[in-house]
Amino acid sequence: MRSAVVVATLLLVACGRTDLVPPAPVVEPPPPNRCGDGLVADGEACDDANTDDTDACRNDCTRATCGDGVTWRGVEHCDDGAQGSMTCSTSCGPSSCGDGVTQPPEQCDDGNRLEDDACLNSCLPASCGDGRVRQGLEACDDANQANDDECVACRLARCGDGFVRRGFEECDDGNQDEGDACRSSCVPARCGDAVIQRGVEACDDGNTDDEDACVSCAFARCGDDKVQRGVEACDDGNDATGDACIACAPARCGDGFVQAGVEQCDDGNTVDDDFCDNACKTPVCGDGKRAGSEACDLGALNGDTPAFRITQPSGTRIGTDAIVRPRTIQQFYDYRSASSHTGLEVVGESRIYLFADANTGRLSLVLTHGIDFDGTGQVQAQSEVEMDITGLPTGTGVDVADDAPSEFFLGPNGTAFGRWSFNRNSDGGALGPLAFPGRWRITVTPRFQTGITTWGWVKDDGTRIPLNRTEPITIEALDTATNCRTDCTAPRCGDRRFDAGEVCDDGNNVDGDGCSADCRRLR
Repeated sequence: MRSAVVVATLLLVACGRTDLVPPAPVVEPPPPNRCGDGLVADGEACDDANTDDTDACRNDCTRATCGDGVTWRGVEHCDDGAQGSMTCSTSCGPSSCGDGVTQPPEQCDDGNRLEDDACLNSCLPASCGDGRVRQGLEACDDANQANDDECVACRLARCGDGFVRRGFEECDDGNQDEGDACRSSCVPARCGDAVIQRGVEACDDGNTDDEDACVSCAFARCGDDKVQRGVEACDDGNDATGDACIACAPARCGDGFVQAGVEQCDDGNTVDDDFCDNACKTPVCGDGKRAGSEACDLGALNGDTPAFRITQPSGTRIGTDAIVRPRTIQQFYDYRSASSHTGLEVVGESRIYLFADANTGRLSLVLTHGIDFDGTGQVQAQSEVEMDITGLPTGTGVDVADDAPSEFFLGPNGTAFGRWSFNRNSDGGALGPLAFPGRWRITVTPRFQTGITTWGWVKDDGTRIPLNRTEPITIEALDTATNCRTDCTAPRCGDRRFDAGEVCDDGNNVDGDGCSADCRRLR
């Protein structure tokens, strides 16, 4: 350094400069200290200038100590760090589990080899689940967490511990309550185990007898389909009142319920003439026993006897009354232009009916054939009709005869004959008087030879009933009604039904209104 300054000065002098002062010398800093240079500098505890990490000075210039993780040669037996290890203690000496000294990483060290005390041979505290049975504290230890085997929480599994042991128990609710779903014997509660399961069973008699007071763990009751012995006679499991078992008693006539298919009725009483008899049958008009709403019942003697009955051999049977008008038979027949004009005439038809004069009650039998052309314009073809009438009561005569008496006339012994031939008009006549009311039987035998194709009876209301034109008809007057009609009502004057013995029935018993109070006179 000094030679460099001298050289610089000489150069300046050689250049003729005498006014310059030489610069101050430059001082260079010493080199920095480093670990391993043999010099102990600040921050270093030692520096032995070597790379041997196992002597008294570590390679990082710190002093070797027990617990630094490096075994100090000749001083330490071992060094596994501050926590030590299973083979090296924290004092850097040899260590072993069972030496009676608890040192990391040991959690205990009781210095013995017993496996059933508080410290295991692994120097770990005994615990449930370690597979070792701790004496006085554990009954078992199967080293698992399963709670359905024979060891649960280091206690021997048992009924009532709250855990269901697999293969041994069906349930385990941990209590001794016999009324819940799991019995104290660790079997599920069931109907028939003789213990009443609370909220589920009403009873449990421990048997399968369906005829005692407890059936399927419910109190026996009517309608459970089980017949309770000594209490019920039957039990069909329903509330129906129309079958063979009603309220758990056999259905019977008189119990007030109608057994379907067996009884017609059942009013639950012993009155035999009401609307249901004691045989549980509804009244039938004609059975000969008056009951219910029947006014009478004479059985086979019931009958509807009209004032007049019309019959024919083939089965025609007509109950009828006379046509009633306030005029004479001659006025009603209205014979003119060689024809009748009653208003009941029909082309090609012969008609027969009874007529009564409302003013006198005189009764006539009317026979008409065809219709008058005049006023109607309807043409009646050439016709030939014959009728023989027998059974006329004494005193009967010809009230009206069309055209000539030779066409309609009386014969001997209550007979009359009609021999009519006509064209473009009507023909016929009327016989009377006939007793009314009365008892007589007249037969009319027709022979329709040409021109007339149908024959009919005309009832009191104007209704036409067809007759068999090849058969005779019998007109029978009846003067005595039956005591009981076929509908089991009793005939009486004023019921508006025309019965034998009546000449009228206007529905009342008042005189002077066209029908007498006794229904036997028109007035």
